[in-house]
Amino acid sequence: MNPPSLAELQNSLQRYLLNQQNNINEFTIESEKFSKQQRLDIYHEAYRLRLLDALKNDYPAVELLLGEDEFEKAMTEYIKQHPSQHPSLRWMGKSVAQFLRTHSSWQQHLYVSELADFEWAQIMAFDAEDSAIATIDDVRKLESSQWLELRLNFQSSVKMLSYYSNAPQLWDALINTQTAPEAQTKKETQDWLIWRNDLQIMYRPIDSIEKWSVESFAQDKNFSEICAGLCAWFPEEQVPLKAAQYLQLWIQNGLVSEIK
Repeated sequence: MNPPSLAELQNSLQRYLLNQQNNINEFTIESEKFSKQQRLDIYHEAYRLRLLDALKNDYPAVELLLGEDEFEKAMTEYIKQHPSQHPSLRWMGKSVAQFLRTHSSWQQHLYVSELADFEWAQIMAFDAEDSAIATIDDVRKLESSQWLELRLNFQSSVKMLSYYSNAPQLWDALINTQTAPEAQTKKETQDWLIWRNDLQIMYRPIDSIEKWSVESFAQDKNFSEICAGLCAWFPEEQVPLKAAQYLQLWIQNGLVSEIK
């Protein structure tokens, strides 16, 4: 029998690290201090601990909220149910919020899964592709005849979030003081914008009118169509100014990448 190739050895060890199901004893040697199984267990435990470290790095506020022991217990279950499917650990924690939302210990505490969702949203915003940022000078260059057809592109990190709980406030308190305020859950959601400004993650609450306006521009509606829609909330004579104020706010916040 020919000895296994390096690729066969690597694939066998990988399968063992992921599920401990395949038998690779034939590829393993014993030493005076450790048996075959002990040597394999060391590799498996080191791999599991590396995954836990990655999840701790991605979800520091969730760990502070649950406590180290409960967090490790929950994440050990998560690793079993969601083994790594990507060469990069960047994606290891992408399903943690959904996992906690259906977990028997935490599904009745919506703020836990929403806190995880908020932490993951920050990771995605930070890793988003770089975009050009529009400025007020770009607006000043517009001719009056161009305003009705004006359209916007938002930078790639911009995302809308909706939470029943005070997850962003919980995150802020946990990260900055390591103590959490009382978790609150309401019957209606609060909408939030999250984005990256330079290398800093920004977020703020928004009302339903601004949310509609952002979503409408994101759907490639023009300034004239936005103004028509805003008439549902404001007197017609106030609408152009309100739409312009939104545009100014978004540009000042660094949300807009292009004015078309």
